[in-house]
Amino acid sequence: MLYPSKADCIAILSAASRLGDAEPLLVLDHRHLGLSRNAMETAAAFLTERGCFSRYTFGVSGVCVGALSLQGRLRLDQLANG
Repeated sequence: MLYPSKADCIAILSAASRLGDAEPLLVLDHRHLGLSRNAMETAAAFLTERGCFSRYTFGVSGVCVGALSLQGRLRLDQLANG
């Protein structure tokens, strides 16, 4: 398994942290996140496997994530602060 960089994970978690629980899914766009498509997909898969999002989909439209779960908020804090 590939392991994403800390910066890639922070970029995705930061984008998802702006969502509320009732808001629709956020379509991740590697160009807006400043990542390569491969890096974004690797980081998104890594984070979803660890339960960082309240919901997510991997489909034809790309990777979509919901608001951060408690695990996601803790991981973002851990990556950003230490």
